[in-house]
Amino acid sequence: MLATKQRPIPHDAAAGLAQMLERFNESSERLELRYSALTTEVEELREQLQRKEEEIKRSERLAMLGETAAGLAHEVRNPLGAITLFLSMLKVDVEDRPQAVELVEEIEKSIASLEHVVSNVLHFAKSAKVQRVPVNIHSVVQEVYSHFSSLYAPPAKIALVLNGDPFVLADDQALRQCLYNLMTNALQATGYRGAIQIEVAELSTGDSLAIVVRDDGPGIPVELQSRIFEPFSSGRSGGTGLGLSIVRRIIEAHQGMISVRNTPGAEFTISLPRRSA
Repeated sequence: MLATKQRPIPHDAAAGLAQMLERFNESSERLELRYSALTTEVEELREQLQRKEEEIKRSERLAMLGETAAGLAHEVRNPLGAITLFLSMLKVDVEDRPQAVELVEEIEKSIASLEHVVSNVLHFAKSAKVQRVPVNIHSVVQEVYSHFSSLYAPPAKIALVLNGDPFVLADDQALRQCLYNLMTNALQATGYRGAIQIEVAELSTGDSLAIVVRDDGPGIPVELQSRIFEPFSSGRSGGTGLGLSIVRRIIEAHQGMISVRNTPGAEFTISLPRRSA
């Protein structure tokens, strides 16, 4: 039987085949890279979609919770007003008995704390729209300072430092709520016996004003710092976790910013633009 003799592949044909294989390999590599990139992109989009769905569900839960809390807050506020009225009458009746007066004043502090919680719940339930008009920040801060000094100093030591041009475009009622929340946090952090300072200063650019509230308490726990301004994040047992989230909402509605750092106590800095953007 005769063996079949194979013909050699011409040189030109072999070179052409090698080029075709090389191009095929390059195309395969590009397809693999593109497939890998698309797979990564799909995973990222899937994660983004999942986060967005979680945000929507969270917003819906917060909205429902806010409506429920607002209804409860209104129900609490009515008898709270009556208690405050009766307590003021009682204080007059016992003004000749120092020990009784001290007890009444302690009740007044508890009522003030409860009223603060009710105000926070109502603020949380409503939108953060603000009406910006010319406001003297020094006057607003002095009013807040006087309120807390009359209730808690001594033993708390509250200091006030006012500098710079005090006028900004702002909602004075909303800013008053911010300062009430920050001062309440500072007092609670120091056990109502520490040193607290409220400072107003003009920023170097001249187009913004800074309000700083600092205390000599233990500072913000490291694990809480990244979410300190989120709703229901509280470092205290019994705290609602709404105060600082309301502050951020109000300040952002003013096109301003708020930040916090440990010094080693907590120092909250509000930056307010003088004019609307």
